[in-house]
Amino acid sequence: MEVFISAPLALVIVGALSVMLLSFGFFIGKRIKKDSNDFLYAGRNVGLALSTATLIAAWVTGNTTMSAPEQGYTIGILACFGYAVAGLSLCIFAPLALRIKKIMPHGCTSGDFIRCRYGKAVWIVFLLISAWYFVGFLMTQAMAGGILLQSLSGLEYHIGMLLIMVVCTIYTLKGGLKAILSTDFIMAMLILVMLLVTAVLAFFKFSPAQVYDGVMTNKPELMNILSGVGIMYLGSNFLFATGEIFHSNIWWQRIYAAKEKVTFRSFILSGLIWTTVPIIAGSLAFVAVAEGYVVPQVNMVFPIVVSKLLGPAGSVLVLIIIYSALASTVSSVLTASSNLLVQDIYKRAFKPNASDEQIVKYVRYTIVGMAVVTVILVWNQPASMYQVLYLTGSAVAATIWPIAMGIYNSRVNRTAVLVAMICSVGLGLVAYFSISSYAAPVVSALVGLVIISIGTKLSPDTSFSFDQLDEQVSAISNK
Repeated sequence: MEVFISAPLALVIVGALSVMLLSFGFFIGKRIKKDSNDFLYAGRNVGLALSTATLIAAWVTGNTTMSAPEQGYTIGILACFGYAVAGLSLCIFAPLALRIKKIMPHGCTSGDFIRCRYGKAVWIVFLLISAWYFVGFLMTQAMAGGILLQSLSGLEYHIGMLLIMVVCTIYTLKGGLKAILSTDFIMAMLILVMLLVTAVLAFFKFSPAQVYDGVMTNKPELMNILSGVGIMYLGSNFLFATGEIFHSNIWWQRIYAAKEKVTFRSFILSGLIWTTVPIIAGSLAFVAVAEGYVVPQVNMVFPIVVSKLLGPAGSVLVLIIIYSALASTVSSVLTASSNLLVQDIYKRAFKPNASDEQIVKYVRYTIVGMAVVTVILVWNQPASMYQVLYLTGSAVAATIWPIAMGIYNSRVNRTAVLVAMICSVGLGLVAYFSISSYAAPVVSALVGLVIISIGTKLSPDTSFSFDQLDEQVSAISNK
């Protein structure tokens, strides 16, 4: 396999970025108050700039920079725009985020809403879905770390995978959400600027006209804007991304951390800015097709294209961009997942009188546990990052309507929600294996919408009141 930068140089760059992250984590860690509010929610007083930046950084993942080009390379131009619609999911969530902030100002997790809104049975299903998604998401990010160093420097896959997981785990353990929010601002700016520079340099070397002609010669079907697979992917990715954002504690944790007055604007701004990232990254896949580059593994498209176009400087740019994206995302997922599991299982189910110190201690234990499980699961490298993530598609899409309807409509039938979530996941998995991975979120979301709508119409719930929601959450949180 062709090597673009030497292994020692790659390790030096990654080492320098890692030292910066760890130093900042230790610096912030010393200034965190010994309570869960500061460690997990950054004092619940985050302003617009930090809130917007952390949403962008958390959503610019290894999947965005490595799987978006994969989709462009394998599906075509519609996939680039199909991936970009995930930014609209952030925008769509903006009014819901503001509503959540108003009705649950003292909430801690997405599970708080589900438990108080729908009861224990739905809550258990929701926690299983969340755990499934978090593990799948972490697997793709760990894979990206290994593939990144392997494609650029020839370093063995396990080295890069272990580096990203170990560094991010230690960093997260020390700094918590406050450190993540602070570095996310820097990471977001770094990613956006570096990606823009990379794209500008690439298209100076090969004009869009040259690239278009090359693609039409080598693989013209990629330019088909009426491609059936591309259209399915566009709708599927929108529903999948919407399910990710609506249910995931990554976003709910940031809602609780932000000031109410900035919540709506930060989601709108981050969604609009984010849409540029997969379009730029994905468009570079067409350079690979036009120039006939050999791509040994589909997730290597982005690093290989930029490195071939820009030489060693391009390889360094790619390494910085993707490593920054991975660091911000892995830290966010580790914090959000461990927070959800500890708050909802340890505190809510087993020890309601747990102190702040105990909460933070068990969150740290869970962070380590999640990292170890992830490393074990990706030790034998799966074939495609996106196919691993899409295996969770039926699960996350099953949460769209319970959350969207439940936040605004007090009469949603909780039994219908339970049946809908179970049926959505099951039928979505059937679609994944029998039709296409892209069919899973579509089937899941449609099944959920039909069952909840019919169930609520036939037997509306009259026992729930939004006025009691925050009181219930606060009562449990303060035990």
